[in-house]
Amino acid sequence: MAKCSICNVKKGKRKCKADNTLVCSLCCGQSRHQEKCTGCSFYDNAEVSRNYRKVPFYGTQQMADSIELEHIANVIESVFRFLDVDSDKLFQDSEASKLLELFFDKHHFKDETLQFADAVQEDHYQMLLEACEQDLSTVSVEKLIRVMAAVYRSIQRRTDGRRRYLQFIEQYIPVRRQS
Repeated sequence: MAKCSICNVKKGKRKCKADNTLVCSLCCGQSRHQEKCTGCSFYDNAEVSRNYRKVPFYGTQQMADSIELEHIANVIESVFRFLDVDSDKLFQDSEASKLLELFFDKHHFKDETLQFADAVQEDHYQMLLEACEQDLSTVSVEKLIRVMAAVYRSIQRRTDGRRRYLQFIEQYIPVRRQS
């Protein structure tokens, strides 16, 4: 098999649409550009799959040491508690994660438009935004992203694929009253 046409070290296993040569996966990933890679399956896959765990976050100790950060997290989690109680405990950990991912898509990854699974998910996302506007209007978007990423990581640590995270926060977070 031929060597990568970019690094000339590894084996080139991917056919590059832009220059019609073989490249290794590392060089492919590092040299992608919209102008030359649009339409390539490797470029499309890179856009679709996002690693939300790499969104900047506050660590567990930072969260525990700051009343302000805890307050922000409590506002976010109180929305999840409301959605859980409102759905008669049918709301799932994965749905809470998805709401945070949508927020990251818009505010961290800078997506112009969001893709909602259905109208219910869109309504839930709007509730999250309204809570942020009402109770966290003075908090910077960067700080909000980092706190939400900390909450996201907490969900990922605790979830069993169903409701373990929601059962955990039920002990500590009051239900948010909706206006």
